[in-house]
Amino acid sequence: PKRLAGFLNHLPVVRGAPEQTDTEGRRDDNRLRNLLKKVLRSKGFVWCADSNVAALYWSHAGSSFDMQCLGRWWATLPRQQWPPEATATLLLDFDDPNHTEEVQQEKGGDSTATTVGDRRQEIVFIGMGLQERAICDTLEQCLLTDDEWTVFQTEKTDETRLRAAFANTIETGMASY
Repeated sequence: PKRLAGFLNHLPVVRGAPEQTDTEGRRDDNRLRNLLKKVLRSKGFVWCADSNVAALYWSHAGSSFDMQCLGRWWATLPRQQWPPEATATLLLDFDDPNHTEEVQQEKGGDSTATTVGDRRQEIVFIGMGLQERAICDTLEQCLLTDDEWTVFQTEKTDETRLRAAFANTIETGMASY
């Protein structure tokens, strides 16, 4: 979340950007500001490391940014709680249609055999003359490192410990799940 907050501070927004609490994400300030100054709108779904269950929605338009918790990822709910008529459609967003949280818990911290269900990063950027590859490359730097992924896998069943391991300065209005 810290690296993502650094990225967000370079979007052309004045309302809703997270406060910058340290220098992480400030390198290449001018390059990143120039890269993002043509972004008029961005929106989509985000999975941050400080929660294994919270599905976040990213919304940026003009000078405003907001990231809110929409609820839980479908993968975190028992399938008996899914609307039966929507199951096939919901599974289209899964990285493995056989994914269940119960199987993942049995695998424990084995990060090599883990699927994530419908959790994902899915953000659309809208603007003229955007450098898609450069934006994607910059966002990929916000993803967890291998060492951070190992910590995430170890702590993912305890939301309190995840929040302690991955402090998040982005206001999401997230309740405890």
